[in-house]
Amino acid sequence: MEGSAGQASVTLVAEPAAVARARAFLARTLEEAGVEEARRFEALLVTSELVTNAVCHGSRPGDQIRLDVSLKGGRLRIGVRDAARGGSTPVALTPDEQRAAGRGLAMVEWLADWSERIVDGRREVRAELTL
Repeated sequence: MEGSAGQASVTLVAEPAAVARARAFLARTLEEAGVEEARRFEALLVTSELVTNAVCHGSRPGDQIRLDVSLKGGRLRIGVRDAARGGSTPVALTPDEQRAAGRGLAMVEWLADWSERIVDGRREVRAELTL
């Protein structure tokens, strides 16, 4: 784990347990930054969705995922980098009650401004929200 004033990062193994580890990391980071507990829920939800997508769609077992967070002026930026092994660009799907999954990025889109790009051969999905 690395960290400095307003910024923190952690590298996680791409496995389902990474979601809980990412949430715990962000919760600690926000607590240390003095963010009220009631203001953390949306950030934790966004992080869960981005890390879940990185594990399920952008990685293979044994790959690594990097979570970067920065907090400045009440704006939180969350970045998740994966191995970019998925064959498609992430998109927020329209609601469909018949689909068992696929609502995550739609929730992220509702809560935050998000974008996707390739950085050094890895996919980075970033989300920004106000706390």
